[in-house]
Amino acid sequence: MTPPTARQIALQILHTLETQHAYTDVVLRQTLQHVTLERRDRAFVTDCVYGVMRWQARLDWLLGHVCRRPLTTLTPWIRNALRLGVYQCLWMERVPHHAAVHATVDLARRFGHQGTASFVNGVLRTLLREHTTYQLPDAIATPAAHLAMAYSHPHWLVERWLQRYGWERTQALCCANNSSSGITLRTNTLRITPQALASRLLEEGLQHVSPAPLRPEGLLVQGTDRLDLLPSYQAGLFQVQDQGAMLVAPLCEAQPGQRWLDVCAAPGGKTTHLAQLLHDTGQIVACDAQAGRLRLLQRNVQRLGLASVSVVVADATVGFPAPGLYDGILVDAPCSGFGVVRRHPDIKWRRSAADLTALQEVQLTILHTQQASLAAHGTLVYSVCSNEPEETQQVVQRFLDAHPAMQLYPLGCPRLAQAPGVNPMPGTLDLTPEQWGTEGVFVARFRRQPTSS
Repeated sequence: MTPPTARQIALQILHTLETQHAYTDVVLRQTLQHVTLERRDRAFVTDCVYGVMRWQARLDWLLGHVCRRPLTTLTPWIRNALRLGVYQCLWMERVPHHAAVHATVDLARRFGHQGTASFVNGVLRTLLREHTTYQLPDAIATPAAHLAMAYSHPHWLVERWLQRYGWERTQALCCANNSSSGITLRTNTLRITPQALASRLLEEGLQHVSPAPLRPEGLLVQGTDRLDLLPSYQAGLFQVQDQGAMLVAPLCEAQPGQRWLDVCAAPGGKTTHLAQLLHDTGQIVACDAQAGRLRLLQRNVQRLGLASVSVVVADATVGFPAPGLYDGILVDAPCSGFGVVRRHPDIKWRRSAADLTALQEVQLTILHTQQASLAAHGTLVYSVCSNEPEETQQVVQRFLDAHPAMQLYPLGCPRLAQAPGVNPMPGTLDLTPEQWGTEGVFVARFRRQPTSS
């Protein structure tokens, strides 16, 4: 049997993403682990998949000018083959137009029939002749429609951002969401220094390693898409983690020997960082409702050589019989994920405004439930990878209203203070992707005040 080509693999991934509502990075990683491709072809597949998912609305808008029938009437195979072909023609400068068209027609024939192939051929050739004549919505008359189509974002989401951030910041945010997120590593400082790790990574073949600007243990790296194969990874010398996520555990200000509860903990980036900052002393009880994700957390704990983390399958919306037991609680709550669309561009097309309201109730249920386990003077840290008010400021205010003994406790983030809107209220951090090139993250830190007798 002839092995699949890079374009066939890219189309198969896009088909899976649309029909199974899976996460881009997860499907891409799992697929590439089970195929044999040269490094250049792996990079080509990655570019195609992320490119089509990021620019899906713009691609469909372009195709809508030339398709004789609505894209929704096509099969997912042919719809995504067309998107893939247009992306190669208009976004990938190194791919000749004739090669992209020919390959896309072959895909249409393979996953359709000769009539489908002829249709795809006609659509792409017409689009190549005419696409420069298509006009985007007017930026002055309809700013939300213009930005939504120019940067391929949902109209409703852009409209919200314009009201909150204004034109320039919304444009910058949309642009940041369409850029590559890069790879950031968190050094396991229990075993090695960032400087020594950087030298070792270069020896292992990475092309570029540099310090991350926001955290001293962070490193920005380039040169491989299989970090899990590196000896330094297998030896537990680092964890892959974005700088935005890397800010959460330090804001807990956990002290060695303390007892912490980490709910919604899997896959464990923040859990293992917290253990690292505790010098692997004390105790961290890491909980998640999904046993499969907890197995991944357990593997990371073992690989990093951590002894202070206990893993428990538990639903964070249900209370534990442990009133006042923990010095600190970390709630990295389930959220919309709008802060991580660079890494998960599928989120743009999957989530709706209604999700924000529904998720707020889940987030509050977790906070209401888990705060009972916090000791007097204990610290509760709430984080989400979203910057939407329903999941951030509104959650904080409703939680404070319901629990008068809980108060926001100021954060110290001197490196971040210069970015606009980073601290919307004392005790919170609201970081969006265009500011420092991180994932979007919101953090609120509460402290329980003793009740008067």
